[in-house]
Amino acid sequence: MTVTFSNEDDHKFHKLTDQCFTANPKLLTKANISVPLTTRTIQPRRYLVVTKINQATLATATWQPVTGAIALHKHERLIYDLGALYVGHFQVAIDVAGSPMDAPLLMWTRFAEQLQELSVNASRVTSWLPTAWIQDDTRHVELLPTTVQFERRYSCRYIMLEPVGQSLKWQPVLADAEFRAASAVLKQAVQPFSNDPPELYKIDQVCLETLRNTMQTVFEDGTKRDRRLWLLDFRMQAKVDYVTFKHMNLARRCLYLFGAFSDQEGRLPADILTRTKIPVADDLYWFDYQLQFIMAVAEYIDATRDRVVLNDLYPVVKRSFEFIKVQLTTGLTVGQRADVFVDWSTNCNKEAAVQGILVQAMKAFLKLALQWKDPDVNEIQAWIEDLKIATIKEFYDSDKAVFISGPNQEVNLPAQIQLLLANVLPSNEQQRALQQLLHDFDFTNTAVTPSTEALLAEVLLQNGQTKVAIDIIRQYWGAMVANGADTFWEVFDQTDANYSPYGSILLNSYCFGWSCYPAYLLRTYLSDT
Repeated sequence: MTVTFSNEDDHKFHKLTDQCFTANPKLLTKANISVPLTTRTIQPRRYLVVTKINQATLATATWQPVTGAIALHKHERLIYDLGALYVGHFQVAIDVAGSPMDAPLLMWTRFAEQLQELSVNASRVTSWLPTAWIQDDTRHVELLPTTVQFERRYSCRYIMLEPVGQSLKWQPVLADAEFRAASAVLKQAVQPFSNDPPELYKIDQVCLETLRNTMQTVFEDGTKRDRRLWLLDFRMQAKVDYVTFKHMNLARRCLYLFGAFSDQEGRLPADILTRTKIPVADDLYWFDYQLQFIMAVAEYIDATRDRVVLNDLYPVVKRSFEFIKVQLTTGLTVGQRADVFVDWSTNCNKEAAVQGILVQAMKAFLKLALQWKDPDVNEIQAWIEDLKIATIKEFYDSDKAVFISGPNQEVNLPAQIQLLLANVLPSNEQQRALQQLLHDFDFTNTAVTPSTEALLAEVLLQNGQTKVAIDIIRQYWGAMVANGADTFWEVFDQTDANYSPYGSILLNSYCFGWSCYPAYLLRTYLSDT
């Protein structure tokens, strides 16, 4: 079975129209933790001047080292290569050569994470996402010489500049280009996972650079787009951070931000917008993201033993638990819900997958309840046992050793992954279901996001299938490296490197938080290998 992506579903987001999330001032104040960003000035390593931009030209071009000023004539474009992908601000000095400047300079600039983005015509892009995310800039420069500073923050390796409608009497001359990179952990080193085998070492290093760039004042999902704090992305990024950079203040800030916007019913927003002066909760809600918050709190407490955060956020977690309980059917299942995400695929039934996430979250909640010494812990434990029994009864086909989902009893990959991660089955049945997973799915042809691919690898690692898991990591993340990845991508289809669920690679994020998860897997499950 191949999991495919679809843009035809009108319910990609579940917008809350009946109310908005109101901040808890006390928790929001605690989220105001100082997260200073470190900066570093990057000079372009090489450049290219071209008149034609297409895939073939870019692939075969001869780059030159940047050694001085570069003059641009009519129809010429200058491409700088920073040598790696960075997040920050760009500036360049521009002078004039030839006759006196008889007209302003109109400069068009594109910032690209991948080289192939430079050849795409943005005017032809149609998407359900705002095309304002495309990293293009057009501006008039009235007088030269001057230094043009780009106010907007960009995520890029390549910067292409083109004079538009240029006067024939003079040429702009560009020099002293520099990119001011920024990150909360820009200069912090991390002990490599391993030097052997080399392909895993390379994958690990790219994972670390991915996480490094997304660690800004919060854990951003993507550095190009959406540049905000999403619950699933944050949880996966934080787990990698706990075993690499160990920036606990950043994780704590993010947890407080989500906790601050819990509404009276216990619902949590799917994401937080933090680029505003005061953080704002988005009016988007996904039930499975609600569950991710509980696990994120438990994992942070495991990593830090932070009793202050436990005491502050346990009431939020408990209220979330009470909300979740009333959302379930009388049979203790999540039922058919429109307000779920799981992954970008909209062509599979997600009920069983969400049920698996539910069980995982409830196990995490029990750990928190025990640590907090909740007086209701016995009732909570009994309820969770009933939940596990109901989950097996409703979703597990013991004859076929598979988990089924929805009214058509669909057997899909997200269901198998999440319910195997939930570990609801006896050990012998868990192994039967795992073997059936290996039999039913061709992992080389299963196109999913790096988040689900990583969870698939984790299922296999947890259940003794280390070789298969490592093969998946080598194959999937290794293919991104082979396709020029400096950092790992939001989506990647092994059969089509230019695949986009948004209609254009200009809207893809090629530095995306959830794709760094192998750095956690390698350190957690293969530390002795």
